[in-house]
Parts: sequence; structure tokens; C-alpha cells
Amino acid sequence: MSVQSTAGRRRRLAIDVLGRQLDRADPESAAARLAVSLGQPRPMVVSADIDGLVSAAMLASVAPWKIVGFVVQSTKLVLHPSVTGGMPDDLVAVDLFSLRHDSISNHVVRFGDKRPRLGHLSAAWQEWDAAVDAAAAARLMLVPSIWARTQGCYEDADKVTSSKFKYPLGSAQILLALLEAAGHPPRFYDRHYLPWLVANCDGGVATYSRHAYNARVWWPVMAGAVGPASLTEQVFRMVDEMRPHDFLDTVNALDRERQANDEARWLDDDWNLADASTMTLRRTLRWLCDLTGWRDPVRSGLDAMAEWQQRSVNGQGLIYLGSDEHKKVTAATEADAVASIGAAQTAVNANFYHGGFSGSRFNWAGGW
Repeated sequence: MSVQSTAGRRRRLAIDVLGRQLDRADPESAAARLAVSLGQPRPMVVSADIDGLVSAAMLASVAPWKIVGFVVQSTKLVLHPSVTGGMPDDLVAVDLFSLRHDSISNHVVRFGDKRPRLGHLSAAWQEWDAAVDAAAAARLMLVPSIWARTQGCYEDADKVTSSKFKYPLGSAQILLALLEAAGHPPRFYDRHYLPWLVANCDGGVATYSRHAYNARVWWPVMAGAVGPASLTEQVFRMVDEMRPHDFLDTVNALDRERQANDEARWLDDDWNLADASTMTLRRTLRWLCDLTGWRDPVRSGLDAMAEWQQRSVNGQGLIYLGSDEHKKVTAATEADAVASIGAAQTAVNANFYHGGFSGSRFNWAGGW
């Protein structure tokens, strides 16, 4: 089936979902609930990639929220000394998804309606989805895939809620829209690099061209839901009207600035982090503060990050889906897979990943 055959229904779904969740007048909307949450100091644990850093810095610029930890490549944690004894109850997971904490994530987190042939595995997925739904009702879950009921078990073109048609951008783009809708927009003093940086989080610029069948449904609807004078609209319009070399010119301009100041790289040519070292995390956040005028987003300040502690996550899980089930996995038996899905309920991050060289899978990483 052609992806165009569902375009109308998918557009209607995006309008219904984003129109409702970005409507601050509705006290149950994500925007209204976020507006209430921003008044209280909160600690943040953040994915150690550019999407996570931009999202966390944006939040810290408008609220008394501070970064206290990073999750590095789902294997390692970098933690402020004040939280090494355990995960704070009021923790916010940024560019991460946790059942135990308020979360901001662009990933698919529900398994869906498909019933695997293995009965115990089917029951485990149903239990996982029930836990996701319960957490979404009890916590602040800024997760478009939950709102749209996107199903990680499907990648088919004939299902509107298939993961093929998931919200296709990063956490930063939906967070910008939510903050504007909540009445707490970040200031964009810089209009050269920052709009492109936000647009390209999680590869948004390339996604708009490569996956136009999906991105050109979600992104304009999101901009329309926030309004024509919004930063979200300006970022969308910039990408929608860009010439082939516009983003590359901006990347090269930043690199020339870096070289002129004899600085080490913090971003690569795709504007992902050059690496995930603590030094690069600190350098990137400092550049963000200098570029944007936003305040230091880190508890005790960026200079103190040299004293932060590193440790391994307290568990990991990897379960392949569908035709990839025959591949080597960490959960090698049905019982192990069931146990792994159950253990994910305590994870600091859990989500479904689709495609790629290794195949579609459910991943989770434990906290501390």
C-alpha cells in the first residue's frame, strides 16, 4: 500500500493530537500541565546527545530546572555528587522515557495491538503497555507517540498508528512548541545558528526531505497548532523554504568560527556531538549558553562538572521484534524476554527503535 493512501487520515490524527495537547486553555493538555510544572525547581537527567542538551538548556532557560545527570549511549551515567545515592523522586527525564519519572521523549514507547505467537511474551507486552498508559495518566509525559497511540509492533504503511508514521522529529522541536503554547517561550537572541540547531535535532533537517511523506504531515501541523507568529512556525518555515546549501553553509560558518578561535570540535559535520565525553558535554553546553544568552543549566554550574561521577547503568535490555527475532539478542529465551520487559519498568530510558543495520528492537537502560 502506498504511504499516500493514509496521508489524509494521518493529517487528521496529527491535527487532533497536537491541537489538543498544545491547547493551553484545556487544563488537561500537555501545554497546560507543563505550564504548572515549570514553576517548581526540578532536577533533570538528560540523554547525552545534542537533542537532549538543547532540550534541557531550553527548559533551564525558562524554569528553575537543573541538569543533575546524563545517560551516555545507554551504558553509562554521569552524575552530580548530590544524586549519586539514588534517583530523585521529582526527576524529569529529558529526551528519555521512564515510567517512574516525568518524561520528555520523541520515541515510540508502546508495543501495540499485535499479539506474538509466544503467549507469555504477548502478556508481557500487554502489561508493559498498561504500565505506559498508567504512567501517562499519572505523570507529565510529553511524548507525542503516547498521544497518537503509535504502535512499536507495526512498521506497515497501511496502519495510521504504525511506527512508520510516528512523530518524526526530535524532542527539541516538540518541546519548543510546548513551551510556546504554555506561555513560556525561550528567547532566541541568536537567529543564525539557533534556529538551525533546533530544527536539526535528531536529524530534523534531513528527515524533512528523506521522509517527507511523514515529516510534512507532523511539522506543519505542529507549527499551525502553536500559531503563525511563533518561533515554531519560523523554524518550520525556514526548513520548508530552505535551499539545498543553506544548512551546510550554516554548519561551515560555525566551523570557521571555531577554527578562528582555535577551539576543539564539539559538533561534527551533521551537528551531532563530536563525542560523548564529559568534556564535550560541558563544552557544548557552554557554547549553547554563550550563543543563546540562556542561563547555566547545570546544578552547581558547568565548571563543577569535572567533579561529576561516572558509573554504569544498573541494567540493560534488548529485544528484537518481528522478523529480527532470530538475531542474537540479550534475552535469548521467552522467559528471559518476559523478565527483561518487566525489568524495563524501572529503567531510566526505554523505547522502540525501528530499522537500521541491526534491526527493529525494544531497548532499555537502567538508572542508578
